[in-house]
Amino acid sequence: MKITERIHLLNPRPKERIGYHLLFWLVLFALRLYLTAITFNVYSGFAVTEVMLLNLCSTALVAAVYYLLTGPLWHWAGKGRWGIAIPGIILAIIVYTVLDAGFEQMILSTCANCLVILKAHQVDYYGLLQSGMINIVLKRLLSLGTPFMLLLTLSIPLCIKLALNSWRSQVNALQLAKQNIELEFNFLKSQVNPHFLFNTMNNIYGLIIQEDTIRSAAMVARLSGLLRYMLYETNESYLPLDREIKLLQDYTALEKVRLNDTVVKTAISTDAGDYTMPPLLLVPLLENAFKFCSDGPGAYIDLFLDVLQGRLRFTLDNTVEPGRTAESGRGIGLANFRKRLEMYYPGRHSYEISLQDSVYSVHLSIDLL
Repeated sequence: MKITERIHLLNPRPKERIGYHLLFWLVLFALRLYLTAITFNVYSGFAVTEVMLLNLCSTALVAAVYYLLTGPLWHWAGKGRWGIAIPGIILAIIVYTVLDAGFEQMILSTCANCLVILKAHQVDYYGLLQSGMINIVLKRLLSLGTPFMLLLTLSIPLCIKLALNSWRSQVNALQLAKQNIELEFNFLKSQVNPHFLFNTMNNIYGLIIQEDTIRSAAMVARLSGLLRYMLYETNESYLPLDREIKLLQDYTALEKVRLNDTVVKTAISTDAGDYTMPPLLLVPLLENAFKFCSDGPGAYIDLFLDVLQGRLRFTLDNTVEPGRTAESGRGIGLANFRKRLEMYYPGRHSYEISLQDSVYSVHLSIDLL
């Protein structure tokens, strides 16, 4: 399930939220009716109407306490205002006990048959109901019977709420991480495009000065297609692999025009699989190679890419100026590249760089499936 789908599921529209809550309380009400019918309790033998009224009132009161707990009391507790939250919880339990006993007394007072059943089969409970409202409330509170049953009933919706809150936090964290990566990726594109465009336009200008119209026209066509892809077709999380390979080929063809002595070789092969990958993922590596390659006698850039049974192997070797270290060239482009690798292929890639004898090497392996 995509992150956006999870967010919609966890944060439904107001009407949907109301519907979910009503459905939960209806299920709880039905469950209480079922338990009353199959168990031995003080309401055994009552008519269906009285049983429904008693359970309906009790469920409504539980719902009221739940929304009180998860509303202002939850807010105060979250801010550490326990001096208000704790007395509020105690007061809510007392009010619930009074109202629950009051509704029970009111319903049973209109049901003569119910009192007869209680007097015959539930003598102790009948005696409690005849002892007065104050005695009923105090006995239920001091024995912790009503608070305990209220806690058991509320544990279900409260656990659901805590689980959903935890899930929302995780999904929001993922969404924030995704947005940060997208911002960095867009910033990377805004840096790559002008820098690359500046170099390419200079190359085209040089060819025009030399009156090499065929090569300059070909470069303009490549540049147009490449920029169209970069600017308008890279908004998806994944794109077909062959389009990314075409981008690398066009990028290489445009960049190597400005080189004099550097020999550029590419070897690319894929099987017949229908693969996808994040757009512009490999461009920072290629840009880094052209940027730091020593354009002199013996200089070279070798690019190797193959895909076999879902496994992508990418190797890029280029000569660099003497004295450069393997840590050189770690700009925002490569930083974004590593972050995107971790985001899109966690535990499914290996990435190594090395510098030996003035040759900078990148070895990348990705499980695309």
